[in-house]
Amino acid sequence: IRYICLAAATERGGAAVFHPNPFHAMKRITWILVSLVAAVGTACGPSGPVKAPSSGRAYELFVVAPTELWEGPAGDTVRAIFSQEVERINQPEPLFDLLSVPPTNFQKTVSRHRNILILRTGAQYERSDMTAAYDVYSAPQLQVTVTSPSADSMAAFLHTYGQELELFYEIVERNRFIAQARKHSDPEIGTLIREKFGFEMSIPSNYRVRLDTTDFLWVSYELPLASIGFLIYTYPADSIVTDATTGWLVAARNGAVRQVPGPSKGSYMSTSTIVPPDRKLLTIDGRQWTQLRGFWDVKGDFMGGPFINYTTYDGATGRLIAIDGYVYSPSPNNQVPMRNYIRQVEAIFRTVRIPE
Repeated sequence: IRYICLAAATERGGAAVFHPNPFHAMKRITWILVSLVAAVGTACGPSGPVKAPSSGRAYELFVVAPTELWEGPAGDTVRAIFSQEVERINQPEPLFDLLSVPPTNFQKTVSRHRNILILRTGAQYERSDMTAAYDVYSAPQLQVTVTSPSADSMAAFLHTYGQELELFYEIVERNRFIAQARKHSDPEIGTLIREKFGFEMSIPSNYRVRLDTTDFLWVSYELPLASIGFLIYTYPADSIVTDATTGWLVAARNGAVRQVPGPSKGSYMSTSTIVPPDRKLLTIDGRQWTQLRGFWDVKGDFMGGPFINYTTYDGATGRLIAIDGYVYSPSPNNQVPMRNYIRQVEAIFRTVRIPE
């Protein structure tokens, strides 16, 4: 096994091949997926001509497959995996929006799309494999090709490794968000966070500071039909964050976010009690975080939406650092997708760098 740079110095882009076998297929594919994602984030630049900008929207996936394959068990498996609902948002939305096209129309319609999945079967394939390539026809672009001897063997292969495949596309999309956040970060907000809290975070330039008080900062991006915001706050800690219960973290959150006013006099943000937040421990770049996913509402008014709270213990200051991202998108009949907004929250959080 070797590290692979997807954006290799060839006009068609580099490629990585997955070779599953009954003994170590899962471990190998998972390991290579991680390596591929890292390669996308730090890929060597192609030496050929500059690629055309990719088309399509974030979290949109074009599947290139013959009609009989797409409408059979293999297509059913792809749809079942990529159409799972996004967790903890208050309207049903799939992980990816799926579109399909037969191979005969590939070059004419979707060759420059940002996310492409190609399904091929035939006797020329001895076993089921996956090949991933980056920036083949445009940039940024991810193209994965799944090959298999038959439709049934492909369906079985996708059933086994489909979750890893979906995660691959998901992380690549997140890395694109991260790259854009860093490229278009607001230097003044970045300086404010560094001087106030002692860490780096790339907040895009379309965000504005809404409230800056002692140990608390609120920034948000206001759209016509939505709002995306971050609340950053710190507080003393008697123990490390892994000892904190969900209730303890929610109480700390409520104490901080009540500084965010609602639309009516006396109203303020709080954590919804209708659906208890989900708590997970994450390790990101060697630092342990506690993640809460849940819903916020407004005491004294009718507003709400999803939030993600990340909390970590800062040994240098003896304090807990909390970074809380929220989304408000009151679209009628779920016409405004919320998925991409909450994914943006996740991506911007990943720009955080806390000195050890």
